[in-house]
Amino acid sequence: MAAEAKTNAGSKLYICVTPKNEELTETQFKALQYVQVKKVGSVGERGINTNIVTYDTWDTLVALKGKGITNAGDPPVEVAEDLTDPGQVAMRAAGAPNVADAYAFKVERADGSVEYLRGLVAGPNTPGGRNEDFVLNTYVLGLNQVPIVVPAPVAP
Repeated sequence: MAAEAKTNAGSKLYICVTPKNEELTETQFKALQYVQVKKVGSVGERGINTNIVTYDTWDTLVALKGKGITNAGDPPVEVAEDLTDPGQVAMRAAGAPNVADAYAFKVERADGSVEYLRGLVAGPNTPGGRNEDFVLNTYVLGLNQVPIVVPAPVAP
């Protein structure tokens, strides 16, 4: 039986309002208290991207290659602005220019899988728009830990 493709429909984003500046385990992420960020339209690309480093030497025909530093991503988070939503209030506070702390995030998917993220928050930016466009806020999460993905529970 082939696995079904997943969509983001029904997913939820949460932020822990207490800064988390040290790397967290799955158990530590699960134990945190989160507040939902509502009206999320998208969360950008995240995951590991490792640099490939090269060095040319005089005595080899092919460059030496190795793996360098890994980046966990800088996904943008787009929300329809709601200045009264507790999750958006927390995002705005975490994104303030004078805040240098990292925060924990949880993405819950409709299928029961969960993704844990941790990083800095920048923003919000407010993109322009036309007459009937929603007022949007975009934040950037500067992830400083490899995301932890927990698969959905398997039904018997």
